[in-house]
Formats: sequence, C-alpha cells, structure tokens
Amino acid sequence: MDDYADREEAHTISMARNDARYALAMVDRPDASHDDLRKIVRTLVDDVVCVARVADLRGERLNDPSYGPAVRALEGALRQALRET
Repeated sequence: MDDYADREEAHTISMARNDARYALAMVDRPDASHDDLRKIVRTLVDDVVCVARVADLRGERLNDPSYGPAVRALEGALRQALRET
C-alpha cells in the first residue's frame, strides 16, 4: 500500500510542478487571454489543495510555524486573484 501511496504522492507533486511551469510561461505571453489565466489560477488552486492533502496525509502540518506564513500568503493571493476575475 505504501508503494502505491508513494507513487500517487510523487505524481501529484510532479503534476503541480508542471502546472506551475506552464502558468509561469503563460503569464509572460502577451496573447494569453483573461480566461486562459483564470483557468490557470483555478488549476493552481486545485494543485495547492492536492499537495496540502498529501502533506496532511503524510502527517505534516501546514500550520507549522515554518510553513504557516507562506501558506496563508499564498491562500490570500489566490483568493484575491479569484475575486478580481
């Protein structure tokens, strides 16, 4: 079972990294539409939720003092971006 969980964790993190690279590339494209960027933000939000779930399942706590401020800042930025659309 752990082998399956490890593979799923690696896949989830790999997909999040790929989506982040794609998002960075799209942000620099002048022809990227507002709708394109909105979809990317939603994908990144889903990635953050999945990676956080993996961390929780692994027993890591995102409210650990070393992670807490960064996680709250990211959440706030994503919420603000979604409100502006």
